[in-house]
Amino acid sequence: MAEFSRRTFLTVGGAGLGALLVGASAPPASAASRVAMGRPMAGAAAAPVPASGGTPPGPYTFGWAADDLLAFDPAATPWGPHLRCLIPRATRIAPFAATQAHPDLDPATRLSTLTIDDAGSIYEGHNQPIGLEPQVYTQRYWSYIDIWGTWHGQVKGSAPIEMVDGQRAPGRPYGVIDIPNPGWTEAAHKNGARSIGGWFWPRPVDFDAFLVQNADGSFPVGDKMIEIRRYFGFDGLFINQEGTVTAAQIAKFQDLLRYIKRTDPDFYLQGYDSADFDTGVVTYENRLSENNLRWLGTPDEPIYDSIFMNYWWQAEDGGADPDLSLSAASAQAAGRDPHVVGFAGVEHQKGGFRPEEDFGRVAGPGRAAPTSVALFVDSQIWLDASWDGTTSTVEGRRTYRDLEQRFWSGPTGDPHSSGRLEPRTPPYRTDVLNYRQWDGIAHWITERSPYGELPIATDFNIGVGSGFWLEGAQVRSWGWDNMGCADRSLTWQYWTEGGLAVALDETASYGSGHSLSLRGSGVVHLFKTDLTTPKSMVADLRAQGVQAVELGITWKDAPAQIDWHRLNAADDGSGWAQWGAELDVRGRGIARISLRTSGDGRLGRIVLRAAGKPAKPAKPAAFSVADAGDAGSARRHLTFSWTLQDDATGYDVFQLTGSGQNWLGRVHRDVFFAESVDVAAGARFQLVAFGADGSRSAPVKAALGG
Repeated sequence: MAEFSRRTFLTVGGAGLGALLVGASAPPASAASRVAMGRPMAGAAAAPVPASGGTPPGPYTFGWAADDLLAFDPAATPWGPHLRCLIPRATRIAPFAATQAHPDLDPATRLSTLTIDDAGSIYEGHNQPIGLEPQVYTQRYWSYIDIWGTWHGQVKGSAPIEMVDGQRAPGRPYGVIDIPNPGWTEAAHKNGARSIGGWFWPRPVDFDAFLVQNADGSFPVGDKMIEIRRYFGFDGLFINQEGTVTAAQIAKFQDLLRYIKRTDPDFYLQGYDSADFDTGVVTYENRLSENNLRWLGTPDEPIYDSIFMNYWWQAEDGGADPDLSLSAASAQAAGRDPHVVGFAGVEHQKGGFRPEEDFGRVAGPGRAAPTSVALFVDSQIWLDASWDGTTSTVEGRRTYRDLEQRFWSGPTGDPHSSGRLEPRTPPYRTDVLNYRQWDGIAHWITERSPYGELPIATDFNIGVGSGFWLEGAQVRSWGWDNMGCADRSLTWQYWTEGGLAVALDETASYGSGHSLSLRGSGVVHLFKTDLTTPKSMVADLRAQGVQAVELGITWKDAPAQIDWHRLNAADDGSGWAQWGAELDVRGRGIARISLRTSGDGRLGRIVLRAAGKPAKPAKPAAFSVADAGDAGSARRHLTFSWTLQDDATGYDVFQLTGSGQNWLGRVHRDVFFAESVDVAAGARFQLVAFGADGSRSAPVKAALGG
């Protein structure tokens, strides 16, 4: 059991996705392991099979070996400008216990994750940041994540992913370093989380090629690692050094990492507890110790920022630190904060809701955790469902979004009532969807928030959909995925009071691919905030079917009660009623925003902004479109470009047709790739910029071929 747990990193990373994704023959999770309350539907007959698509068209990320790094030239890197995150990492507000779902939960405990960020995609080996796949997994619980990391191997450079009868061809050259999907980096940064790529060793390339050092002490590979981090806009790497090297090599590897940290102090490095500091031999201490804490270096010469502790920390058969007290004591003795440097691993790839490790034994409301916690492949339940086609349907996605909610918010789906409903019973890694024996991440980790200033705006965009709506009108009727265009996450999903039931709804939207379904009457808490404004605040909401809407303000100086403000309704002709009011909040701190509604319906938009005329972005400039390749029949791949502007948060690209407009996509950079566009329906295109409060610019047009 313990041996299998230890080798999980090798199994998945050693061959890209190794035994997990070997094409259409890979087995899905057993239906017998799925509990009745979350049993998925039968798979669709023509469901897209994960990893069956080969190389995606257009922009994609890839793996890097030493030769790729040394040859890096932003101007020559395929699709480089399309793979950049230009969004800085948002500042999160300070903890405030009174508005936590669990006021007695310790905010010092941090969360790190390693996620298969393209779970359910037909593309594997090269990661497509923007595509046409409504079934892929996207993350919407960023309020609990401090460090997000990508977990899957990627084929080097522009090497094609060859497929034979839906199976990937053997012998593909994998890189050692994977940069994270830029869309996930954008989403992480919007919510104040770090986004880190991956270093995976062993690979069948020369380890010494990474360790070449110049006479002046610099490392050419280190300089290039820093260059790609800064160019692509991510925050660092997870170091999975899990292949034995020599003592000389491990010492030089440490010098390389010291050089990177010295040259680029913002380069975050988290290391797996897998390599002996002195010998380079693969070993697992399964806790923080005087020995492996040396991987942190010294304050003057840092190496790792934190350590991902191997899963054996709680094993009954010789567990190294079952209550994590030894780890905490070792870190403190070394002058380190155990919550900053120590992350106890929990293995969800095989365990789902019932992993071997039980962090809830040492953490929860009223029980301060000795260290922080790390999740390995929290996206696995979605990936398992994609194998049998369940996530190919709206109903199947609804089932698994509900399971996702229970994973993060607890078995009731409400973070305020998180905590297991039944005691955990062995054998573990069976009955893996039984969420009744799972606490929920919200039972261990306090909610974080980037909502420190106005405006706050959301259309409940989670970065994927089977259609797209704009101001209540449907402007796309086919699937899409783009984690980078997701709105900032709601703080709680869903903390409710009274008889109100809230769920994510894919069947209708006001301004994205989703809305919130509301059933009954009651309160939903939306945003944890730290707002003080010299002006009044305007509330502008769009909803269908509800009979009354009130906005609730929890004042920081009186957090025990909510100050309710009734909103007034108007019909704007979109089929979504506009509910709004101007509220006098000047000079007083706001700690939480809530909503009270009655009647069954949907919530489509929330905008909170300072009073006054919205700041409408200027009309974009230098908009152009170019042919990027044949997609079959009358369909073409297209690229678009324009000039970035300081007053815009993002841009929407449309195709103009005889019957209106089709939404092609949304980005926060100055380039966009549109896959498989039917140019026979229209060869004229339009770009619109939008601001932080959702206000939109005048459009600018361009034509293909002219």
